[in-house]
Amino acid sequence: MLEDAITKEGLLKPEILSELYDAALELSNSIVQYLGTSKKDSLNSIDSNYMGFYTLECNRMTTGIMQAMSWCLMQKGVSNGEITVAEASEKKNRLSNNQLFDVPVGCDLDKFPNKFREYSDRVRALYAKIIRVDRLLYEGGFVEDNPVHNLIEKIENNS
Repeated sequence: MLEDAITKEGLLKPEILSELYDAALELSNSIVQYLGTSKKDSLNSIDSNYMGFYTLECNRMTTGIMQAMSWCLMQKGVSNGEITVAEASEKKNRLSNNQLFDVPVGCDLDKFPNKFREYSDRVRALYAKIIRVDRLLYEGGFVEDNPVHNLIEKIENNS
């Protein structure tokens, strides 16, 4: 359970961080390889009416996996004492785009190659897992609220 991912000191357990990082790294490498070697085949197999949706999902996948990798590296910095928890908890250092995958692809996913759909599903699942861990770490009462950040966030949300 992800609730067990946090130590009593409010830090991410090393084994959970290692699992997330390894999954993100492996997925990143696999996607780069897949898109590099299968791009031509994918482009030939997808109807031109669905190319926009395919491109959008490619962009989401690569954005999501890069953000996941960045988040994991930030947590490694915390774990190694190179970055403070307070720095890692700043909005700019968190996985803040939790709506990245909320919008549906826009067409039936059966229009895309099986491997592409598999990677899309895996990125979405990993991203959602990291969002949950991030919320547990930084919104679960382990980091004190910063009244200045709270005020700025309220102003941003009201504009």
